Amino acid sequence: MPHSTSSNPIVATFGSYFRARVLRRLAVYLALMLSVVWSLVAMEQARFDQLAELGSKNNVQNLSRAFAEEVRATLAVVDLSLVQLRGTWQRDQADFGKAVADHARYLRDRVPMRIAITDDSGRLLSTGATTARAGLMLGDLPQFGIHRGRKDDLLAVGGPEHCRINGRPALQLTRPIRDGAGRLSGVIAASVPPAYFLRFYDSIDLGPDTTVSLVREDGTVVARNTQGGRNLDMGRRLTAAPFLSTGAASGAFRRASQLDGIERFYAWRRLPEYGLVVTVGQAVHDAQARYAQQRAVMNSAGVTVSIVLALLGWAAIGAADRRRRALKALAAAEARWKLALNAAGDGVWDCDVTTGMATLSPNAQRILDSEHAEISWFGNKGIAELLHPDEVDGIRAALGAHIAGETPDYSYQHRIRLRSGEWRWIEARGTVVERGERGEPLRMVGTFSDIDARKVEEERIRRMAHEDALTGLPNRVLLGDRLDQAILGAQRNGHKVGLIYFDLDKFKPVNDTHGHAVGDRLLRMVAARVRGALRESDTLARVGGDEFVVLLPRCSQPLDAERVANAILARLEQPFHDGELVLQISGSLGYALYPDCGGDGEALLRCADLAMYDAKAHGRNRVSGSYRSRVE
Repeated sequence: MPHSTSSNPIVATFGSYFRARVLRRLAVYLALMLSVVWSLVAMEQARFDQLAELGSKNNVQNLSRAFAEEVRATLAVVDLSLVQLRGTWQRDQADFGKAVADHARYLRDRVPMRIAITDDSGRLLSTGATTARAGLMLGDLPQFGIHRGRKDDLLAVGGPEHCRINGRPALQLTRPIRDGAGRLSGVIAASVPPAYFLRFYDSIDLGPDTTVSLVREDGTVVARNTQGGRNLDMGRRLTAAPFLSTGAASGAFRRASQLDGIERFYAWRRLPEYGLVVTVGQAVHDAQARYAQQRAVMNSAGVTVSIVLALLGWAAIGAADRRRRALKALAAAEARWKLALNAAGDGVWDCDVTTGMATLSPNAQRILDSEHAEISWFGNKGIAELLHPDEVDGIRAALGAHIAGETPDYSYQHRIRLRSGEWRWIEARGTVVERGERGEPLRMVGTFSDIDARKVEEERIRRMAHEDALTGLPNRVLLGDRLDQAILGAQRNGHKVGLIYFDLDKFKPVNDTHGHAVGDRLLRMVAARVRGALRESDTLARVGGDEFVVLLPRCSQPLDAERVANAILARLEQPFHDGELVLQISGSLGYALYPDCGGDGEALLRCADLAMYDAKAHGRNRVSGSYRSRVE
């Protein structure tokens, strides 16, 4: 005889899950829960868009600031070169060609530029080279005409245009040459390739459609770089760009490019002293691509949660009239939970609060490096003995707050001493699951997680972000932070802040002769020797190949900074011994003081850098102060 439906064990077990009443309740449940789940997924996707926009804006703003300072520094070097070479021309024209050659050799790859001298009518007199096209007329160019009829010593920036001397694109920087009576007797000009300013593009990585641009204040593109090509848009005119209609020093916006149609997040900064604007743009799709994996994970999580909720809801509703089965399912779920924790590497603990004894799972024993499966939680001989002294008070406060009902759960990251004496970072989590009639805690369960590897990696990343990998000195980022803090302290207390910028003379021959390994060891020896000449409160940072900066957070007068600079120079002049090698170098040092030479850290760095170049210009192996410091 066939079995009846009620006698079939499979039907008896699962038949209630397919009843119409259960299915109706399941449909209502899913309508509510899935709307919540996918609303949360949509909110998270929107949050990723916001994070992408915020991160991109921060990136392009920081990079535009760095790009602006690089352009400003480059133009300052060119302007200083014009002033020095103009003086040479006025003193001894016969020596001008040698001075131009020496200047080009000194700058090397720092700033490629061509020098030209014209008379007051614009006729070319000299380029410092024997092949100069003497007599070539340049007086009709705007940057030459601007000096006529003026009495000041004005730096004019013109271009971009094709240089009439060599036929190549160039940005023209000019200064007037005046006779003893102040009359215009000529013009000195420096031609700099616009593409030179685009080298900044090679140092950033914001995606394949990132762009950096140098634009005149009238919207003319001086130089522009993208992955597709370098400076293909030179001379094109931008219209309706936000920086054309405002006098603000900087800003940010989002729009599709007038040049290639790609929508980007842009940041710009104005260089009013040169009539230029720098822009950095990151493509919107490049910024959002950073979160593509998180988006996919979130969608997968939404699908997974939806399936899990459907199954759990179906199981819960179908088992509502089957209490015994529901209790068994709950017990199985708890077992699966513990199994999942153990499989994930987490350890489970169960603590009797009244006795202070905690039972540990095998993984918890492994994480705590404990020989026993039962250990005292609150007593002196137990977990309390293993805690790091610096974290005991914090652990007690967090645990006490949870037991008192002030926090929903207990969570704390701290160190545990292993039997070997080493320390391991763990994360402890727990919840009071049972309380007495008066609310006193009776039982607490939770987990231990081994987070030591994560902590080590976090510390490594922190060091990489703030330290120079070769010398271990603070890098430019950490120097900037300490400089800002020092200036804030000086503003509160009324003292001065000193900054010494120096690089190593004759360092390149060491690299060329003995190799980069010797050069690297020499840099480490320089760092150690110079650090020994400083106070504990001073900061020595490496900001470039052989360039260093010393921050003196408290100075009374320029003489303080000069003394330290001279002490550093004396140490640099002493021989460095690398095995059997004896290396002899020196240094060119420039110093500047806040607030004498600038109102912020960037201005102070710029003044010290220019002072260093002044030391180089006067023969190297010397100390030079900024102009205002020298006057004082």
